[in-house]
Amino acid sequence: MKNLMMLAALSLFFCAGMTLAAQVEDVTYKGWKCLKMSNQDTEVYLAPEIGGRIIQYLYQGHAFLWVNKAFEGKVFPISENNKLENWKSYGGDKVWPAPQGWDGPSQWPGPGDEILDAPFKAEILKKSGERVVVRMTSPGGGGYSGLQFITELTLLDNSNRLYFKTTAKNVSQRDQSWGVWRVTQMDFSGPGPGNINEKAYLVIPLNPKSIWPEKFHPMFGLAESWNWQPDYKRNRMIVKYKNMVGKIGLDTYDGWAAMVDEAGGFTYLQRWETFPGAAYPDNSTFYVWVAGKGEFIHKHKFYTEADNPDNPDGRFIEMEILGPRITLKPGQTYSLNSSWEAVKGPLESAPRLKDGFIMPPSSKK
Repeated sequence: MKNLMMLAALSLFFCAGMTLAAQVEDVTYKGWKCLKMSNQDTEVYLAPEIGGRIIQYLYQGHAFLWVNKAFEGKVFPISENNKLENWKSYGGDKVWPAPQGWDGPSQWPGPGDEILDAPFKAEILKKSGERVVVRMTSPGGGGYSGLQFITELTLLDNSNRLYFKTTAKNVSQRDQSWGVWRVTQMDFSGPGPGNINEKAYLVIPLNPKSIWPEKFHPMFGLAESWNWQPDYKRNRMIVKYKNMVGKIGLDTYDGWAAMVDEAGGFTYLQRWETFPGAAYPDNSTFYVWVAGKGEFIHKHKFYTEADNPDNPDGRFIEMEILGPRITLKPGQTYSLNSSWEAVKGPLESAPRLKDGFIMPPSSKK
């Protein structure tokens, strides 16, 4: 009888252990030293050595993020990665200060950045169990923006939702005014002509009370770009990859944006906190950048298509969430909460879409 009770207890122990499958482990991904956060159907690869990037997110084996094949496994010294003219875009997701610009000290002139493109410190706060938690921290020097960024990532055992708490800390000796800016490069490569996934697109809610008549603001490239396909009947911006370089800002407050991949049968969703009435960089809560060929003006200089030719290996669109522009005194911090998740199926399959950002269980704002 005693042996039977022991066997039963062991059986319960192992069954319980099987449900606590979330874990963090050291791995190599695409040649980089990474931390892998995973559970039954989700894998997240963190690459601290290349500017604290989340270099890939997979759900049921489907990879969503663009990774630059030319730079796989490479870690460039900061002397080769500290300004736009020699900056290396590895891919994945990273954190920057906003707004970007070249007209004065209130604008961030990156990328690159001697602080934000340097290796980050990675700490495993919880390695296994019902949830796993990793923190990545930028170097403490502050650099141009005077900020240190701390990203805390949480993955639950029974969910593919990856939670972000992105904190900006003023490590300088004077007041700093910036917004948190997460930049995620989504993979739009595919079997179609020109290596393009023609059945993938972004969906972003438009603000019916937008400050802009068209409910979005062209910021870079041609204003009349085929990338931007607003659906005013459904009050949504649809972005397709038309291989035309460009960027727009949107003042959406619904707190979500999605990439729908009809070819793969998956939908990827970002959610983030929004604060109506707050001051935002470029009056935008969300940017979209399309990597493609074409004409543009940068640093007040005109570039032709010959300067920016077609790149079949660079088929990506950036989903870029923004936090309010906050003035921080030395030592002060502010945080922006956001998350990623994926579903098998169309956008309508995503749970609680209208809720916008959802805090992790057992957490409070």
